[in-house]
Amino acid sequence: MVDLTLRGQSEEALRLLHAGQFEQAATVCRRILQAFPKHIGSYATLGQAYFQMGKHEEAANLFRRVLGADPEHALAYASIGIIYEERGLDEEALWQLQRAFELSPGNVELRRELTALGGAQSVAGEARCKLTRGALARTYMRGQLYPKAVGELRALLAEDPTRYDLRVALAEALWCDRQYAAAEQVCEAILAKLPNCLKANLILGAIRLNSERDEQARGLLQRAQELDPENRLAQALFGTRSPLPQRTVRLPMDDADLPPLDLPYLMDEDEASTEDMVVEGEAATLGPADALLADAGADEPSMPAAEAPTAPAGLSLWDVEYAYVNEHPSDYRARLDLARKLYGVGAVERALDQYAQLVHGDYEVLPDVARDLDLLVRLYPDSSRLQTLAAAVRDRTRQDPDR
Repeated sequence: MVDLTLRGQSEEALRLLHAGQFEQAATVCRRILQAFPKHIGSYATLGQAYFQMGKHEEAANLFRRVLGADPEHALAYASIGIIYEERGLDEEALWQLQRAFELSPGNVELRRELTALGGAQSVAGEARCKLTRGALARTYMRGQLYPKAVGELRALLAEDPTRYDLRVALAEALWCDRQYAAAEQVCEAILAKLPNCLKANLILGAIRLNSERDEQARGLLQRAQELDPENRLAQALFGTRSPLPQRTVRLPMDDADLPPLDLPYLMDEDEASTEDMVVEGEAATLGPADALLADAGADEPSMPAAEAPTAPAGLSLWDVEYAYVNEHPSDYRARLDLARKLYGVGAVERALDQYAQLVHGDYEVLPDVARDLDLLVRLYPDSSRLQTLAAAVRDRTRQDPDR
């Protein structure tokens, strides 16, 4: 089956980009953004695809959007710098490329991207030869010399308060130096201008979590998760102290993602017409999804039409997914996807039927199952069935031979 995880689709977009299939890469990015409309990485890849297609203004706008969420995105600065150089704006190009090299002075991938995007050798060469004070501050941070980094960053910001890349670095340096009150103040100032700044949302959310401002903290962390649905930056920034767990998220399935239907009774060698097939009984038979939605009730709202298209043979995607997981009981990822979709439309008990089978499935999916059930237990604390399933997952996890 197609890898519909966010990471899998993001890697596919990059693969297409590097293979020169720019329109196809853009199509994958747009599909990701339909499901995760704030995902920073997809905007960056889409910007690269547009640049390669000659849509430089659209690309520049996308890279500016990326920098609004991540003012430390080296590739966005480098790409805008190349666009400026092509327009003959060498001074502006140099400024952008200096920011890129401050952020990643020895990054081989950045150099490869610069080459792939068309060079800018003259400006890039000048930028490489000059070690800026911003680069020095980041060198201090990489060496965990946080008080020195804080001092250098504060001096630089006194000269140029508009440098949001340095403001974000200062917030991180203060956080790492355990100067939480000062970090909180810096994050507030960043978010006043850049409300979608991922790192500022994470740091401020972590500082205020479980305090008298806990509700606001959870809103900040929710926004951060919308920008980075897998919580990759949270894991990198906070490590084991991260308030946001590592996640595997998936895109909704389309008709094109489904495996071919194997219906031997429709593939008779005598080419029997399906119109000649007579089925005794009810005039119309409910499929699994139809039955699900027919008796869902007030607590189980019906699936929006856009998420339940009908397959060519009159089978809905729900029918196909039910059939697939029943025919492939060892495809635990597909069953997990079905469980999450059932919960997504409010069919909680039917979702639990699938989770109950996953409890005894492959150890690889148990962490995802455990996280899902933990969330559901918080939402439905009075459900004895949920409590039992969550306990069973914990017991099974402890038996994992690889732990």
